[in-house]
Formats: sequence, C-alpha cells, structure tokens
Amino acid sequence: MDQIFDRFERLFKSWVAGDAVSGADTGRRGSGNSDFDAAMDELDDFLDRGRSETEARERSESARRAREDASRTSGAAGSRPGAPHPRILSAFRTLGLPYGTPFPQVKTAYKKLLMANHPDRNSATPEQLRRSTEISSQINAAYQRLETWTSTGVVTED
Repeated sequence: MDQIFDRFERLFKSWVAGDAVSGADTGRRGSGNSDFDAAMDELDDFLDRGRSETEARERSESARRAREDASRTSGAAGSRPGAPHPRILSAFRTLGLPYGTPFPQVKTAYKKLLMANHPDRNSATPEQLRRSTEISSQINAAYQRLETWTSTGVVTED
C-alpha cells in the first residue's frame, strides 16, 4: 500500500509543478513525466483493470528478488548452486523430516515435537527443564527458518 501512496505523492507533485498534460487525456501515457505516467498506470491497474496485472507485476518482481537472493546465498559456505542450503537441511533434520517435506507436514511435525519437548511438560528436575528448554528453542528456530524459507525463499542466518 505504501507504493501507492508514493505514486500518489509523485503524481501530486507533478500536478503542482504543472508538468501533467491538461485536457481529457490527462493521466495517459505520453505526458512526458515518467512519474506521472507510472502513477497513472498503477492507478489504472488498481481501479480499471483489476488486480491481475498488478499481481502479475508483483509476482515477477518477487521472483526476480528471490533469484537475486538465491544468487547471493548460493555461494555460502558448504553449499553448491542448485543444492539445498545446509541450514535448511539442518532444520529439516531437527524436525525429523526429509528435505522437501511439504510445509503442512512440517507444521504438524513441529507441533508434535514441541508438545513432547515443551518445558512446561518436562520440568520435574532442573536438568530436565534446562534440556527441554534447549530442545524447544532448537525446534522453534528450525520451524521459523523453514517457515521463512518456504514463504520467501530466503535462508535466515540467526
């Protein structure tokens, strides 16, 4: 939504500066002001043409960003281009799952492991409490890493 407000700001500035083309065709391509044209195109996408073109543009930008992120992280220590990142493999192992398990199954395994290893359930002795707290934090970190990787394609470095 911030992008729309940024576009409206540039549109308003172009109107105030008097750069926009006057008349019935105001806001159409070829006004000579790139900010004005881009803002009007985005406004047309949002209002007239529906969300499909805007969503397609956002998907292509998102895919481009994911490729750039992948190219930056593909050179990370211990990984080869095309191979799964070692942190992702470790997260799957922590949850006791094979690499590539669908996310709904990851979530189910996470909940079962957390239920079995939760500190509130395993607090009979201080040692048991410490151990269950450590295991729970590892399970949480692995799940969060997989959740982020599944939704954005970015490997977190926490």
